[in-house]
Amino acid sequence: MNKVFEEAKCIIRNIDWSHVEFKRPSYVVLLSEHLRRSSLFYDYFHKDSMRIIVFSAMELIDMQLPKNILDECTESLQNVKGIFVREVCIHYLEWAYLIGEGVPIAVQFQELYLPIIKLFERGGRIQYDKGLLIIGGLTCSRFVSLESSLFEPEDISDSYLDEIDKDVSNK
Repeated sequence: MNKVFEEAKCIIRNIDWSHVEFKRPSYVVLLSEHLRRSSLFYDYFHKDSMRIIVFSAMELIDMQLPKNILDECTESLQNVKGIFVREVCIHYLEWAYLIGEGVPIAVQFQELYLPIIKLFERGGRIQYDKGLLIIGGLTCSRFVSLESSLFEPEDISDSYLDEIDKDVSNK
């Protein structure tokens, strides 16, 4: 049994997909950290590739999952709305499976998708509009900047995110 994969499926199933919020301060932190981690992954593995924000790390390392695992990923997304949100979730589940199977690059970058999944847990979503992505009410390019890997790591602990969101929650 792949414990990491099972835990990731539970995380996706336990997100309240009907709860959507915009412009929480934590979204800036989570988006910045997602961009930083994505950029570090691209730097390590595919320096010259097109650095899109919504990407399958599994495909970039040229791996495939067994069909039954792909089916489990799809089944876990029954309540997930929005094409980009679904894509991120399936990429997260694919990556979790590879981590659980001990694939070295997946283990090395095991928290690659964590910030964006936390954003979903906190009510943020991804939409596409006029060539731009709207993530949790923030507008950004569809691409990860080369400079994103130079960002300082962000604290994405729940306690810190709750603290910076508390003023919004108290209104």
